Amino acid sequence: MTIGQAIKKARKSKGYTQAKVAKKLGVAQTTITYWETDRFSPCLMLAICLADVLGITLDELVGRGER
Repeated sequence: MTIGQAIKKARKSKGYTQAKVAKKLGVAQTTITYWETDRFSPCLMLAICLADVLGITLDELVGRGER
């Protein structure tokens, strides 16, 4: 699973829209779209905040929980 797929899966499991996640992180909604489509990846600091917002670990965010 890619980072983008993990972000999208976690976001949907929380029932959050891209807009809601973007607002919580202080980024544009298009940023979330780019992350979810693997066009870009979040920097470490935003990845930590994103994991907190989505209630998952960084390992889960980067797909390490699927071994």
